[in-house]
Amino acid sequence: MQRGVKMSQDEIKKLREKLHESLKSPEKFSQFLKEIIKKQKEIVQIISLLEAYNEATYLNYVLFRKREVVKALEYMDDKNRGILEVVKNVVNDVYHYQVAEKKIRDNVEKAMREYKDYLEDAIEVLYGYYVEAKYVNEVFSDKLRDSFAAEAIDEESFYESVFNFVNEVEEEKEERIKEILSSLPFAMSRRRFYDYLQKALEREYSTYESFLASVINIEENFYGKLVEGYGDIFPSIASKIESLQSLDLKLLSKEEIEMYLEESSELVKAIHSLREIIFSVRRVINRLLIVFLGEEDIQSLIKKEPFIKQYIEFYKRLMRNEIKSSKEIEKSVKKCDSIISSWYFELYRYNLLLGEIESSDHNLIEIVDESIIGEVEILAEYENLLNDATEIVIESDKFGEDPVDEMIIKNEIKNVIYLIEELSKKMTNEYRKARLKRLMGIIPVPVDFDKELLHYVRNALELDNSYSRKLSYMHTIKKKMDLYRELRKQKNFYESLIKNSKDVI
Repeated sequence: MQRGVKMSQDEIKKLREKLHESLKSPEKFSQFLKEIIKKQKEIVQIISLLEAYNEATYLNYVLFRKREVVKALEYMDDKNRGILEVVKNVVNDVYHYQVAEKKIRDNVEKAMREYKDYLEDAIEVLYGYYVEAKYVNEVFSDKLRDSFAAEAIDEESFYESVFNFVNEVEEEKEERIKEILSSLPFAMSRRRFYDYLQKALEREYSTYESFLASVINIEENFYGKLVEGYGDIFPSIASKIESLQSLDLKLLSKEEIEMYLEESSELVKAIHSLREIIFSVRRVINRLLIVFLGEEDIQSLIKKEPFIKQYIEFYKRLMRNEIKSSKEIEKSVKKCDSIISSWYFELYRYNLLLGEIESSDHNLIEIVDESIIGEVEILAEYENLLNDATEIVIESDKFGEDPVDEMIIKNEIKNVIYLIEELSKKMTNEYRKARLKRLMGIIPVPVDFDKELLHYVRNALELDNSYSRKLSYMHTIKKKMDLYRELRKQKNFYESLIKNSKDVI
């Protein structure tokens, strides 16, 4: 292992002995806790510095070289380009900024926090654009379904396969129903849809927050333009969507629809690429913040992990275009990944050590003073900054046990129905149905709806007299069922691997 400071088995043993010795005295135990937390903070700083450079390498020399990403950069506005440039400069001179006088460091930290907040808003807005661009794409795609050519499907065996798919795993029944519903043409009357929505949302929720999470999800997926900041960030994307949505499909030829379908597909890809860029830049910023907030300077971190200096030099050579070999880049990135992983394992070992402490060993009030609380809060902030690999998703039933006021729920449902009703008035029929179809994959399924699911599937497929379109939807549903099974199989496999590895640890 080419590591700077590594906790050997002997050191673990000594620390464990020190832990048990410290349990005899609150003062000693308090001091022991401070030492462990200090070690953890140092490790997180090392991880953050390496990850900042690793992510910057990925951003500049992998992401920005993808064809789709290069095309997406056309939609970048001046503010986002400016943020990219500043972050790039800070990464290049992170040592200079970290050892600069306090006023300069504070200004850099303030700028990084402002950029972080702005980018998090941008991620939300891009989701709104994604929702709207997908609707454009789906509407054009639906218009071209008549030209679909495929093998005929026996209808009765098709309905049997849908029934078997839904009932295959009882715990996944609702999820599987939603997979089917979101693949079908929308086939409900306005009154029946609102009845479906009301019954779905009147299901039990542990708190108002979990109910509200469902409501916001429904509203923003029905109309992406409801996302705060829509049109202000990346305004050229908003203009492009507006232009495509204003087209009268009845006046377009098949060739024109194909052209606009391609345009909308490219737009969806561009939005996805921009989100990938923003996530990557945010990851760099979060790690830079940890480096600036930390007590250790970069020279101290290099003493603990000499590879940091080597990787910074590698990155600077990259920036000067002195490295042309993709193999050399790949080799350095892999080595960095490996060293980061080993430091994460080191952090895990300290956590295990802390896990051996029983709170009953001492009166915690005697042990945990203000300074320890402050250190723990700093570690918690570091953890929040590091845990940015994915978007934050609010899970239902995770908010405690406060009862939900039934009248508040009913009023909120009325508001959702009113919102959908009002927005629908301004939409063409194609867009309204596309949006309602998407909601069928988002709204919780009302109790006992599975008993009438096949009837609904038949009605939905019979809506269009075109046999080719009906056949197209049947093939779509079959593919979706196969894909669901395959993804579920992979998910179960990986969950099993993780569980087994935890058991071994």
